[in-house]
Amino acid sequence: MDDKRIIELVILYCKDELTASDCSELEIWLDEDQRHREIFRDYLGKYRKVRQTVFYDTLDEREAWHRLTRRITGTGRKKRIMRYYPYVASLVLFMVVSVFLYMRGGMFSGRDVITVEPGSTKAVLQLSDGRCVRLSADSMMSLQEVNGVVIRKGEEGGIHYLESETAGESVLNTIRVPRGGEYYLCLADGTKVWLNSESELTYPVSMGGIFRDVRLKGEAYFEVTGNESQPFRVTCGDSRISVLGTKFNIMAYDGQKDVVTTLVNGRVQVFASGDSLILNPGEQSLSGANGIDVRKVDAGIFIAWISGIFEFEEMSLGEITGQLERWYDVSFVYTDSSLREITFTGAADRHRPLNVVLEMIEKLSGVRFELGKEVITIYKE
Repeated sequence: MDDKRIIELVILYCKDELTASDCSELEIWLDEDQRHREIFRDYLGKYRKVRQTVFYDTLDEREAWHRLTRRITGTGRKKRIMRYYPYVASLVLFMVVSVFLYMRGGMFSGRDVITVEPGSTKAVLQLSDGRCVRLSADSMMSLQEVNGVVIRKGEEGGIHYLESETAGESVLNTIRVPRGGEYYLCLADGTKVWLNSESELTYPVSMGGIFRDVRLKGEAYFEVTGNESQPFRVTCGDSRISVLGTKFNIMAYDGQKDVVTTLVNGRVQVFASGDSLILNPGEQSLSGANGIDVRKVDAGIFIAWISGIFEFEEMSLGEITGQLERWYDVSFVYTDSSLREITFTGAADRHRPLNVVLEMIEKLSGVRFELGKEVITIYKE
């Protein structure tokens, strides 16, 4: 069985669409080599980091392997697989895609290619007086704003605002993360913010007003410190998201039709074009000039980037290359515009070279990439 067929079987398994014949093929693959069990143990650990759920934090690896094989083998396979699906479907997909497509070496074998390195921790902080400070993973700093608030390198990395009881009138700071960058900061109220590539956040250095108002361009994940008397509000273009304390992701890049808000836990209220609604955990809103739409999603997929993982689930190649452009600071050129509509399911480590990710996509999507230093051309295979 070749790699592509194995991936096809895994994706069918994740969708609960395996036939009896498919199950038989998958059973043979699971039993043919002890190395597959080692792969499972290795990637179970990696997946714990991505999902960060109680199940993966407490699951015994040996028992998990036995459960997996029991569900796939034996009578009534389809029913058993469906029952076990909520726990391991995404894990198996991640494990097999990752191992067979970029852990076996030979990326773009036989082809002379340029290695494109991933993004890194970097940003530019603009203070209230207009000064700009470059930030990186190694930055050691201590600044004081005009109102007395101190800005320091935090223990968790990034920068941390230290509210002062004697702080004067609040002023604004802006942090800009370029293409090929990401950055973390902790606001004065304790709210944690992870900024993705090509993003900008403007915020008060102290939180003494009626509202805690920030403005976002790009993508950010927020863990908001609760305060019922002082709602936290994020403005993105024509949309506003209001919360008391919760965890959520917002994607609002220039050129997007809608602002995409994904709720991990708690509750948020979304406002756009005269409409408003409350999101519950596991829901995602698309808000813009045409109002607000809501859909159920796996929130873990949309926040995997903060753990250093790309996760794509039935995502178009056009959307995927948009993410890759921002993180690797490159441009993609399509020789056939229809290739943008190819859908893809898989996962990849954001901190590996771009070549690794592209080989995975080549294997599953029927396209070919030609790498240059800053421009990647996409051809139909």
